[in-house]
Amino acid sequence: MTDSLAALPPRQRTEAVLLAETVRLIEQDGPLEDHDAMRQAFTGAAGDEERLLARGVLLGRRLQLDSELLRWRHTAWLVVLLLAVLAFLSASGAAAAVVGGGRTLNAVTAFFALLALPTLTLAVWVVAAFSRGGGLFGHLSFGNILLWLLARLPGDRRPRQAMAAAAHGLLQRERLLPWAFGAISHATWACALVLVLAALAFAFSFQAYRLTWETTILDPGFFARFVTLTGTPPHWLGFPLPDAGTLRDPASPSADHRAFAWWLIACVFTYGLLPRLLLAVASWIAWRRGMQRLRLDTADPYYRKLLVRFSGMEESLVVDKEQVLPAQDKAAGDVRAGFEDGGAVVGFELPPEAAWPPSPLPSNLALLERIAGTGAERHALLDRLCRLRPGSLLLVCHAASTPDRGTERFLREASVHAARAGLLLAAASHELDVQRWRQWLAHVRLDGMALFTDDASAAGWLGGAHG
Repeated sequence: MTDSLAALPPRQRTEAVLLAETVRLIEQDGPLEDHDAMRQAFTGAAGDEERLLARGVLLGRRLQLDSELLRWRHTAWLVVLLLAVLAFLSASGAAAAVVGGGRTLNAVTAFFALLALPTLTLAVWVVAAFSRGGGLFGHLSFGNILLWLLARLPGDRRPRQAMAAAAHGLLQRERLLPWAFGAISHATWACALVLVLAALAFAFSFQAYRLTWETTILDPGFFARFVTLTGTPPHWLGFPLPDAGTLRDPASPSADHRAFAWWLIACVFTYGLLPRLLLAVASWIAWRRGMQRLRLDTADPYYRKLLVRFSGMEESLVVDKEQVLPAQDKAAGDVRAGFEDGGAVVGFELPPEAAWPPSPLPSNLALLERIAGTGAERHALLDRLCRLRPGSLLLVCHAASTPDRGTERFLREASVHAARAGLLLAAASHELDVQRWRQWLAHVRLDGMALFTDDASAAGWLGGAHG
């Protein structure tokens, strides 16, 4: 897992960077207990940034941020689909308003009705993309609105808001926010404008319309100049222009309304659809290139402190070849050599009156220990489990106790060092206690751990893989 972060596809590496940045923001309220994550990242990854990413991924999984990220991905597509539906409705409404109001159309009014909203939204994107921060337009952009909605999904908002802030900070730092969401919005508007063109082409193909213009205060030549000016770029692409007679008197029976219809279709294509297609492709290319250069800011003081801790772990591994290992380390090495495939039993936060050890137990245990749950005890025990790597690990907790975040953290960190893990509820005399633990395990997504309420069943499970 951690030793291949450098070779991950761009999307998965992006997710790893996002998890690391989210953990950084969460730890602004206080450092997490990361002893086990630091050790796994140090042994499983090479290179400063890869170790930082590995630590972020491990802590993110412990905090269930990876599940939240998956939920984000599904919800984001629903929001994008809603945006597409709204764009299609606005486009079809504009087309229906133009061709459904009668057989005589005001050509200039139809021009603005079809292109006003796409042009306005395109201008908002341009301002947000090419100005520092984007101002008010940047805050109203699709990307910021999408992140705002994702941060306010039902459930615990604190990690979700940290993830939204981390995503926004990363995209803003690399100038990827307008490109990431621009590709989606431009593609959506392109599809909507294709619908508009299809509606216009269908209406003009099977019904007779008269395109004209009317004015009360403007000079009549204004509209002729307007049509000529707007129709020249489409004419370069091969679309026809209305002739001079039609421009001077579009209401005349000899006016070429077919050329007027082509002018309207050509303007929607040239000023509406074509820019969106080009910008969608450009945004997609810029987004893909930006993902390849996305990195952690290792100059940040937060990451500098973590790198100093990793450096300290490297120094602790430098042992003189002639130095004799302490007796305790030798014993640990002997235990690992003899019982690498054996079992381990650990009592966690058991009350003083609780019977210990549980009976019966297999004779070939690699580890039998009871801890009160202090930080030093947990670290020492996790170190021993990391060296032993037992085939089965049985964790013993008091059934009448109420599990908390510390219990969840210890169960997760200890279980990763064993091939399989089980939980024995000591003194489980009340079914309500057992039901509370079972519901809690399901809530924190540890329900895959075997659960026992009597010593005999636990001993059978523990010795089943070794007997």
